[in-house]
Parts: sequence; C-alpha cells; structure tokens
Amino acid sequence: MELPPTLLGTTTFVLHKVGVANRRALAARLTAATGLSLWEFAALATLDDFGPAAQREVGVRLGLDPSDMVRLMDGLMAEGLAARDRDPADRRRYRISLTAAGRDVLARARAVVADVERETLAPLTDAERRDLHSLVMKLFSP
Repeated sequence: MELPPTLLGTTTFVLHKVGVANRRALAARLTAATGLSLWEFAALATLDDFGPAAQREVGVRLGLDPSDMVRLMDGLMAEGLAARDRDPADRRRYRISLTAAGRDVLARARAVVADVERETLAPLTDAERRDLHSLVMKLFSP
C-alpha cells in the first residue's frame, strides 16, 4: 500500500518508519542467532563498553525503569551472561560484570547488528552512511 506523499515528505516520519523496520529485523535476527533480546544486547554492550557497574548505573545509561532493570539483569545472570559481585571499591555495593559466556554471545550479537545495519543502509555509499550517521547524531540528544 502506498503512503501519502505528505508523510513521505516528512523526514521524521520516514526516519521513524526506517527505524521501526530496522528494529524489527534486528530483534528477530538477534533472537534467532543469539537468543538475546534488544534490551539484553544493550545491557551487555553497556557493560562491555563501560566495564563493571552498579545495576542502577546500567539502568540509568539505558533509560530503563529500575524494576525492568532488575528483571533484565536477573535473566542475564540466570543465563550465565553476567555476574553480580561485591564492588572492590565499596564492599557494601554490588556491581554487574560480563562473564566469558556474555562476551562470547555479545561478539556474535555485534556481528548480527552489523549485518542488519549493512543491509538496512545498503542503498547508501560508504560516504553517505558516514554523513547519515553524523546528521543523526546531531539530532540525537541523550
């Protein structure tokens, strides 16, 4: 079905449509290839990028509600992908870190993410992909 020209002429609408399609493809491929959800991938990537951290800190970085974060981390720990240990800097606190299995599944997940992004952006040249990323980052304000 054809979309109205008014919507196709609205950049933010088209960005949304591309984003939704990419998110669906990414979620399906991640789950099929690694068993991870998008949020599980995001949590593992956060731990890998920033190192061991308090569960609350990971939740703040991802913008997740604390109760959702508890469920997410409990699932990752049950799967053996993350571990909760005492923080050596403050023995009263716990921190979450990646396990070896978590690093392995994250490496596979990153390859899936790269494949999906490459497929989504296939109509663009390398220079256009870099330009698009730069422009989108200008719009993004975390």
